[in-house]
Amino acid sequence: MAVTGGVDTQEHWSGRAAFILAAVGSAVGLGNLVRFPYVAGDNGGGAFVLIYLATIILIGLPVLVAELIIGRRGGGSAIAAVSRLAKAEGKSGLWAIFPIIGLIASFLILSYYSVLAGWVLHFIFLSIGDLAGNVGENGLSALGATAFANSTDPEISGQLGELISSPTRQIVMHGLFMAVTVLIVSRGIKGGIETAAKFLMPIFFALLLILLVFSLVEGNAGQAADFLFAPDFSKVSGEMILAAVGQAFFSLSLGSAMMITYGLYMNRDDNIPGASRIVAVSDTMVALIAGLALFPIIFASPVLTQSILTAAETGDDPGLGLLFVTVPVAFHQMPFGAIFGIAFFIMTLFAALTSAIALLETSVAWWDGDIDLDAKSRERRRVMGAIILGGVAFLLGVGHALSQVPAGQDTFFNTWVPLHGVPLFEGLTFLDFVDTLTAKILLPFGGVMTALFAGWVLSRASAKEETGFASERMFTIWRFLVRFVAPAVVAIVMLYGIFG
Repeated sequence: MAVTGGVDTQEHWSGRAAFILAAVGSAVGLGNLVRFPYVAGDNGGGAFVLIYLATIILIGLPVLVAELIIGRRGGGSAIAAVSRLAKAEGKSGLWAIFPIIGLIASFLILSYYSVLAGWVLHFIFLSIGDLAGNVGENGLSALGATAFANSTDPEISGQLGELISSPTRQIVMHGLFMAVTVLIVSRGIKGGIETAAKFLMPIFFALLLILLVFSLVEGNAGQAADFLFAPDFSKVSGEMILAAVGQAFFSLSLGSAMMITYGLYMNRDDNIPGASRIVAVSDTMVALIAGLALFPIIFASPVLTQSILTAAETGDDPGLGLLFVTVPVAFHQMPFGAIFGIAFFIMTLFAALTSAIALLETSVAWWDGDIDLDAKSRERRRVMGAIILGGVAFLLGVGHALSQVPAGQDTFFNTWVPLHGVPLFEGLTFLDFVDTLTAKILLPFGGVMTALFAGWVLSRASAKEETGFASERMFTIWRFLVRFVAPAVVAIVMLYGIFG
C-alpha cells in the first residue's frame, strides 16, 4: 500500500511491457554498445563477464529493486518520494539530499550526453550523404559498396576531428537532439516516453540482430569471440573486480534517481522483482550482443585488429574513438558497409535517445510538482519544465561542445580547467570534468544512499509489502544484500575512483 494518499494525479505506464521497454531503453546507451564489449575483452574476456554477471545479481539487481520500490511507494518525484517515505518512517527529512544529488547528476550527464549523441547524428547525416552521392554517380549497384567508398582510411579517421573542430556543427547537432528529447518528454508518460519506447526499442533490437548476423557472416567472428569471451583468469585482480562492479552498477542507470523516477509510474499490480530481472537481463544481453555485432567487423581488418589488441595490452581505452574512428573505418572495408554503417549509427542514436529521455524526465518529474496538484496543472508544468530544463541543459552542452575543440581555436572552454589543482580533476576541461564528477562521485554516492535508505530507513514491513517477492527467503536475501553488500561494495568503488 503506497503512502501517497489522496487522489492519484500521477500518470502511469499503460502496462508492464511499456515500463520494461522504457526502463531497458533508459539503461541501454552508448556505454553498452561500445565501452562494455571493449572493457570485457580488455579485462579477461569470459572471466570479466562472469564477475560482471555476479555483480549484476548481487549488487545491481538489489539496488534496482530498491529504487523502484522507493519511487512507486513514495510517488510524486524522486525527491518527494524519499521525503514522504522518510517522514512516514519517522526519519529525518535530510534523506532527500541523495535524490537531489541524483537529479543533479542525471541533469549534468544529459548536458554532455546530448553533445555526444549529436556526434552520432552527424555521422548518420555524413553516412547517408556519402551513400546518396555514390548512388547518384554509380546507380543502385553502389548499395553494395563499402562505407565512404571514395575516401581513404586516414580521411575517414579524421572525420571526428573535423567535427569537433567545428563548434557550429557540434552545437547544431546537439540542439537537434535536445529538441527531440524535449518534445518527447513534454508529451508525458503515455503520450511521449512510452510511445517513443514502443517505437524506438523494437527497431533498436531489430537493427541490433540484423547487424549481428551481418557481422558474424562478413567479419572475423572467431577472433572476436575469443577476445570477448575466452576467459583469462590471470587478469582477475582487485582492480578488475572493481571495474566489473562499476560497469554493472552504472549500466543499469543506478544512483541517478532515474529508476526511482520510472518507478513513480509503475502500477500497483506490477511485480517489481520480476520486472527488474527482465530489465537487468535485457541490458546485459544488449551489451554482449553488441560486442558480437561490432568486434567481428573490426577484427576483419588486420590493421584495426592490431590497434585494438595493442590498446588492450597497453591499457589504453580507445573510448569514443572506437565508435567514431574505428567503426567507420571498419565499415569502409566491408561489402555493403555503407548500408550497414548507416544502420549501426541509427541504432546507436536510438539507444542514446531513450537514455536522454530518462535523464531529462528525472528533472521534469520534479518540476511537475507533487501529487497534491491536479492533473491539468501538472500537465502545464510538465511542458514548461521540459522546455526550460532542456534549454538549460542545451546551454551547458554548448560549453561541453566548445571544450572539445582542439587547441589553437580558443573557445575559453577548451582551456578552462574547472578544478585545477585538485588531483582527481587535474587537467580536465569542462566535459571531462563533469563526466568524472558524475561517474566517480555523484552516482556512486547516490547508489550507496539508495541502498542504505531502502535497507535501513524503509521498514521491513513496508519493503516486504512493496517488493512482492514470491518467497520470504528471497525477500530476506534481497534485504541482506541491499543493507550490507551493495552499500559496502559501491562505497569501495567510489573511494577507489576518487583516490585509486
